[in-house]
Amino acid sequence: MSNPNFYNDFQSSFTFHGNNAAPPPFFSVPPPPRPMHPPPFAPPTDQDFIKSFERYIGKCDVENPKTDSISVVREKISNLVHTLDELKEKERILQENVDNFTDGEWDFHMKDIENKKANTRRMLHVINDLYIDNARKLLAKRASKRLRMKRMKLERSREKKERMQQLEETSRKIDENLKKIQDDIEKSKQEAEAKLHADIVLKEVMRKKTDAKKCLVKLDALLRLRRARLNTAKGRGETVAEHETVAFENNIEKLKQLWSKKLEIYDKEENDLRATLKDSSDVKSNVIETDEVLENLKQWREILFGDRLPQVNFKGDANKFVSIRCEWDKYVCTTGSALPLGWVVPNLQP
Repeated sequence: MSNPNFYNDFQSSFTFHGNNAAPPPFFSVPPPPRPMHPPPFAPPTDQDFIKSFERYIGKCDVENPKTDSISVVREKISNLVHTLDELKEKERILQENVDNFTDGEWDFHMKDIENKKANTRRMLHVINDLYIDNARKLLAKRASKRLRMKRMKLERSREKKERMQQLEETSRKIDENLKKIQDDIEKSKQEAEAKLHADIVLKEVMRKKTDAKKCLVKLDALLRLRRARLNTAKGRGETVAEHETVAFENNIEKLKQLWSKKLEIYDKEENDLRATLKDSSDVKSNVIETDEVLENLKQWREILFGDRLPQVNFKGDANKFVSIRCEWDKYVCTTGSALPLGWVVPNLQP
């Protein structure tokens, strides 16, 4: 259903106010359009002309003449030489039998000669200067290829020889190290055996020394006991022979001198054995210290220069050796000091 008041429900602020129409809106006049100026025409350059000219040039496919292999060239030249030799032989036969050949034989030989001459012309037409130049290029390529292969073979042989030398050098070093380890083990065993033997001998000497001291103590005890018994006998009024007392004391004195000499000998042997053991321990400690110093120097060399010494690692390339030494000499300082022993180096494993 339509609403008759639809067009009368506008608010007073709308365009229509009651039955009176609103004044028309004010529109400003737009400015005139700017004149269109065409861009300035730039004359074509030489490069543009050349590019446009190249687009109109057609491409022609030039087929390179097929080059025969060296074996084919050799076969063709051999056939040509063989044909020429046959023509010379025919010429000789005809000259010798000018009066002997019949007309049929003469025609047969002449026909054969014409066929060979035609074949020779065809081969000469193929074997021209360009064909010969291509064959020479092929020969030059083959010669250069053979030379390159020979050079590569020599290089491989040299590398193989160097590898064999390196393997031999490595084997020699391994054998030397094994021999050194074996010698060190044998030396350690000998030193241990010598020390054990020296300890046994020292114990035996000390036992003998103790026995000698005990014997001297016993002799002194016997002498005192003899004197005590003499005094007891004299106190009882018994008669004691003086010569027996003198003989006993002389025998005791001789025995004491004998055991004193043995005791001096045992003391000397003990001192010698102790000095020997001390020297062997000092030598062993010196060897251990020397090995430690050499091992430290080896580690320093490997850290600073690698596995090989820089003086022998340039492989005959003197320029490379000089450049490396120059790079090292850049860090030389006249006021610098040596690196301290035990200096902490950077970790090689990041």
